[in-house]
Amino acid sequence: MSLLDTGNETITVYPQEQTTDDRGNTVWRPSTTGVPVRCRVQPVDSDEPAVPGQATETTYRVIARDAPLGPWVRVEWNGRTWDVIGEPRRYNGSPATRHIDALIRAVAIQ
Repeated sequence: MSLLDTGNETITVYPQEQTTDDRGNTVWRPSTTGVPVRCRVQPVDSDEPAVPGQATETTYRVIARDAPLGPWVRVEWNGRTWDVIGEPRRYNGSPATRHIDALIRAVAIQ
């Protein structure tokens, strides 16, 4: 069994879905139903501000065998809500090494 199949973290992914807004436009949004995903979560950037007094921003990489990740999904992990940054990357080299990874960033509290 691969490390890709035995992730040490569980995230909840709210997959992207297409809907129509109040003006009749087709838009994407996160679903209201979450999907648990076993994965690995690794830090990518330091959470120290470049300039003292600025807000910090930590970025993590989610690595999973398979997950419904996309640019409009919402991720819940470690008691916080996270956004996916850009498009996830899919690796389809072989059945043993295929996986998906995506960068996530904490949603600012408003």
